Amino acid sequence: MIRFSATLTCRYDTLFSPFTANELEQGLAWLAKSGFDAAELCINDYEGIDIARLKQRLDYHGLGCTTIATGQARKLDGLSLLASGRAIVERTRQRLSEHIDVAAQLASHVTIGSLRATDRALSKTQYMHELAEAMQPCVEQAQKCGVTLVIEALNRYEMAHLHSAEDMMEFLTLSDAPENVGVLWDIFHANIEDRDFAAAIDTLGSRLKHVHFADSNRAFPGYGHLPIDDIYRALKNSGYHHAVSLECLCAPSTQTLIEEAGPLITHLRGL
Repeated sequence: MIRFSATLTCRYDTLFSPFTANELEQGLAWLAKSGFDAAELCINDYEGIDIARLKQRLDYHGLGCTTIATGQARKLDGLSLLASGRAIVERTRQRLSEHIDVAAQLASHVTIGSLRATDRALSKTQYMHELAEAMQPCVEQAQKCGVTLVIEALNRYEMAHLHSAEDMMEFLTLSDAPENVGVLWDIFHANIEDRDFAAAIDTLGSRLKHVHFADSNRAFPGYGHLPIDDIYRALKNSGYHHAVSLECLCAPSTQTLIEEAGPLITHLRGL
């Protein structure tokens, strides 16, 4: 059964959350009222965050956590697994280690998206080898903790390599990644990089562990040109049983997202 989640942020505000970090409680109440199953939590670091209380508030609202989104650390702290400076790589691993420990407590995945940016010109093969090496300690820790790491396929305008479903499978094969390493497939990025949505879903198979929904312009689904219903049906028909999470801009407005998310979920559940 497919679960539904949406982005909320815990400390620093993000364009993908209709609520600020200071409004987290209102956001959780909105998720529950709108029929979501879980939150996708955007967390940069854990200063001032009480994980036990966070878990208690999720439980209170009857919500889980699908994944911890980690990308803020790239913009705010300059972290990356593929930085040229080894000290930055180690700091990134340490931050991911913290995320993995918390994910084990929240029964969630951990996302690796913009934290795989590189500041060097690398061939695709070099990039994949270096990413696999940089990730290895995190992969091993996640295995021990029962946590899945989901690597996000990002479009060519945001990332040097690993854009499409085929790219992601090439990387997982080359790195001999264990089953606790999967793919986060975002249909906004896929609209740029994958020739066919259903074929991409088929290519990823059991490695597809998390899905982001946003329309072609990254607005709320229904305000662009993507065949949202067809994509959801393809996921459902493939046997996909993880989460579909809203990670869209608050466009055409924040109120649109707040008011129309519930009806969208009801509609998709009925397909």
